[in-house]
Amino acid sequence: MSHDPKKLTLEQMAEVFGYELKRRPLRPPEVSDVTGLAVATLQDQRHDGTGIRYFKQGKFVYYSERDVLEWLIAGERYSTTRNPAQLAAA
Repeated sequence: MSHDPKKLTLEQMAEVFGYELKRRPLRPPEVSDVTGLAVATLQDQRHDGTGIRYFKQGKFVYYSERDVLEWLIAGERYSTTRNPAQLAAA
């Protein structure tokens, strides 16, 4: 089953990953725990302009739970060679 993050509630997205919502912005170490990405990788992605959307308040970086879960769902795959968008077009 394909999951469209724009059509799922935050609660539904959390359920897909067995994630318990915090109901607050997440710091990079928390995002690392959820995604499996190293904190350094998240930092590299922020520098490169890739990865998950983030917010900065002073020297602190935050991620919204919705953005993290949407990013995870957007990476959904059915095979090692084709993503859901390619399958839908086939």
